[in-house]
Amino acid sequence: MRYSTDHKERSRERILKEASVLLRTRGVDGVGLAEIMRHAGLTHGGFYAHFPSREALVADALSAALDQTVGRLGDLVAATPADQRLAAIVRAYLSRQHMEEPGNGCVFAALGGDIGRLPLATREQLAQHHQRLIALIADGLDGLGRPRDQAPVILATMIGSLTMARLMPDAEAGQHLLAEAVTAILT
Repeated sequence: MRYSTDHKERSRERILKEASVLLRTRGVDGVGLAEIMRHAGLTHGGFYAHFPSREALVADALSAALDQTVGRLGDLVAATPADQRLAAIVRAYLSRQHMEEPGNGCVFAALGGDIGRLPLATREQLAQHHQRLIALIADGLDGLGRPRDQAPVILATMIGSLTMARLMPDAEAGQHLLAEAVTAILT
């Protein structure tokens, strides 16, 4: 039975969606192709009709996840007055919900160590999304008259704080760390 290109594209999108959640939740090496395909409602044998390799899937899934993160923060920025944009970004990123839902959050906080071990081409692809996040933060800094060159350090602080909050023994300790990070960034 032949399927339309639209069917194939929808299947590919389901694979990417499921892979992005599973990878962020369990790590790059914590989930196999068979499980990803099962979550997408497809058979393992059909994988190569959509991706040339597991590495290609990982790169595309993480890139799609970062598109979501940048998109959500971009929408937030667009709906917020210029002088409140940095605070909106920081509070959204360093939220309890983001801490508790790594499968729906930022790839950098969920997989920082894993990303460093990915192939160079994948890291370069993800670095483009990193630059997009920096640009959003820099725009928020503009609204406050703060130097744009603070943006990379602010993003690194946000990623590191969220990562460490997830390592805390309980949610309250993690939330306290996030609140302290928000204060440190915004003051």
